[in-house]
Amino acid sequence: MLCACDQGAPSIDSRLVTTYVDIRVMEQSLGTETPEARLARKSIVEKHGYTLESYKKAVDEILEDDSRWVPFEQAVVRHIDSLLGNPLETPGKKGKKK
Repeated sequence: MLCACDQGAPSIDSRLVTTYVDIRVMEQSLGTETPEARLARKSIVEKHGYTLESYKKAVDEILEDDSRWVPFEQAVVRHIDSLLGNPLETPGKKGKKK
């Protein structure tokens, strides 16, 4: 008998992570409700292959699933760190103290 249960971490859609980060960065400079922000948001989601509706649905699905939210947020933080040029920390390894 085969078991369909997988105890591993849920897979994270890197395209969704990138889109989410791009939108959050844009919102830091333009806000969330300005006409410019609405146009920029539409442009960003389309650049990544979403419509506004499909992007919202994908994010809502993450928000509704506790087992996916934390890994998603961790992927967001890693992506932001990589954009800032911060070295990626390997899970289970800590930096050396001086």
